Amino acid sequence: MNVYYPNSSNISEWTEWHLTPKGWEKGTQKRELEAQLIEVETPVDRVLTFRYHENVSINSVWLEKHITEVWKDLDSKIVDELLEKFGNCPETL
Repeated sequence: MNVYYPNSSNISEWTEWHLTPKGWEKGTQKRELEAQLIEVETPVDRVLTFRYHENVSINSVWLEKHITEVWKDLDSKIVDELLEKFGNCPETL
């Protein structure tokens, strides 16, 4: 089976997750193997946005995962309430 790898030593993919009053909503995604950016409009009612990353080196079997905060509403009370209700950012692409 042939597998295509981009012209780089690393594969880096990510998905944005937006916390809204309805729960976590999947946002824009970067898919390196397909060489595409799948853009999704940001929900107007979001209170928090995280970006879940997965990185792997072509020469390694290790998958590095991490989450970065992209945006946070100034109203920390609503952010805390929705995190309590829906939990942390999904750790999935």
